[in-house]
Order: sequence, then structure tokens, then C-alpha cells
Amino acid sequence: MPLLTPEQVFTSRPMRNPELKTEPTEKGGLKVYLQRSNSWWVWLLAVLFPIPRERMVELDEVGKQVWELCDGKNTLQDMIEVFQREHKLTRAEAEWSLRTYLRDLGKRGMVAFLVQEREGESKIAGLPDGKGKRTK
Repeated sequence: MPLLTPEQVFTSRPMRNPELKTEPTEKGGLKVYLQRSNSWWVWLLAVLFPIPRERMVELDEVGKQVWELCDGKNTLQDMIEVFQREHKLTRAEAEWSLRTYLRDLGKRGMVAFLVQEREGESKIAGLPDGKGKRTK
């Protein structure tokens, strides 16, 4: 993933990976199902070792709230303000928590970040294949 400037980080709009299946849990959380990579080395490992095609990550209520805020419309700045207000956190606490959590979701390929590059042009950073996709 390309390095982002601090301004790009705060104005980025996290978005959920649309290819992932989800289902609610009884405790108010969310189950997110991740597909195994189809790269040749993962395929080779799967031949040698039992690697499931799909694995489940369970998000608690707060994780589900973050997931739902990752709609491609809310900026990280917007999300920080929501968490400050709803969870009675300081700005630093909300910022650190969200940046850390979103970085982890990004590493797993669960979210990507829509970054404004120029007027009318955006780039998606953090795709699982490491490539940025340009959008208008």
C-alpha cells in the first residue's frame, strides 16, 4: 500500500470489501467471512496442509460499528468524531483506536481506503493485491 500523507489519512474514506460475506451474531456483533487467496504459493500450501477455503472473523459490537461506518462516504475524521461522542473518548484515544483497528482490517483485505488525489479523481489504497485503482 502506498504511504499516505497525514492529510490523506484523515480525509480517506474507508470502505468495506464488497466481496466479503457477513452475518449478524446473537450478541450484536458481526461475522465476516474471508476467502483464501488464490495465489500459487497458497494453493501449494493447501495441497500440503489442510488450509480452509474460508475463515471467519467475528467482530464485537464496537467492531461492527466501525464496519458499518466504513461505507466509502465517511472519512476517518468523521469516524473519529462519532467515536469521541458515542464512546466518550478523547480525540487522541478515538484516533489511535480507529487508526490501529482500520490498519488491521486493511491488512486482512477487509477494508480499503478511498483517497482523494486531485479534483474529481480518487484512488483506492489498501487493496488485497497491493494495487491502487483509480476512480473518477
